[in-house]
Amino acid sequence: MKLKPLFVAIIAVVTISLAPAKEFTAAENQFVQELLAFRLSLRAYGSDDEVISSVQKYRAEHEKQIAAFGEEAQIVCKNMLATAEYNAYYAKNMHSPEMEGILRPQYERLTAYAAAHPIEKQNPWFTLTSADITNSMMQFLKQKEAMKLGLQEKKDYAMVLEKAPKMAFAHMLSGFWYYYAPGIGGGSKKKARQFFSDALKYAANDYERYYGNINLSQMNFEDKNKAEATRLLDEAEKILPRTRYIAFIRKINTLGYSLFDYNMNSTREKLDERMKETQ
Repeated sequence: MKLKPLFVAIIAVVTISLAPAKEFTAAENQFVQELLAFRLSLRAYGSDDEVISSVQKYRAEHEKQIAAFGEEAQIVCKNMLATAEYNAYYAKNMHSPEMEGILRPQYERLTAYAAAHPIEKQNPWFTLTSADITNSMMQFLKQKEAMKLGLQEKKDYAMVLEKAPKMAFAHMLSGFWYYYAPGIGGGSKKKARQFFSDALKYAANDYERYYGNINLSQMNFEDKNKAEATRLLDEAEKILPRTRYIAFIRKINTLGYSLFDYNMNSTREKLDERMKETQ
């Protein structure tokens, strides 16, 4: 589940009511939306190194602003930036030695906060962005611990959606969970497809529309509905035209693989070799 990051104006802030979870201030909610737009803008860059540099610069430039937020909002903002930086390193080299150093400090901080603030009292953005960090961190944890976290993650998504059924980001992450979880553990591509469909249906900003179209496109590709897969990719490209990311997805699709296939490490290694041969 390694997916992850403009030029458009920030869409109206979505305020999620998840009583008795703590509400963010208007400024905190606004900055979350700005971060989504920033993460989307990263897809316009020409190289992973440019993305890494941009994330690091953005973090430094907004450090004081983030520090003025409440602790939970601070963690959310830093989760989102850490995920963006991690994704760029992962895209560059799936075995990059920098990745654990990006994730672990944030993982330790969010874990400590969550231990003192049960999910019922968490802002949904905390729950979801923390799951994003935890997902990526699992490769560096013991297998037993990772499996336990994976099962808890499913419950956490369900709890968020029970209170906020139209939260597109929650539908998107739920889709990833059901897609990649083994069937014996509760995974279901049919359920994943529905979550991805709902994520696009409820998308409230360009970030959610962009990835909503991409994810549903790739489900249609796997379902052999290639015309619809292409149409949805075209819709994503209207939001952010002529990027190497969409071009890359189209290329792996021509080789017979979906983006979901590519994001599984064993498949990625094989596909990377095939793409080198076709260059």
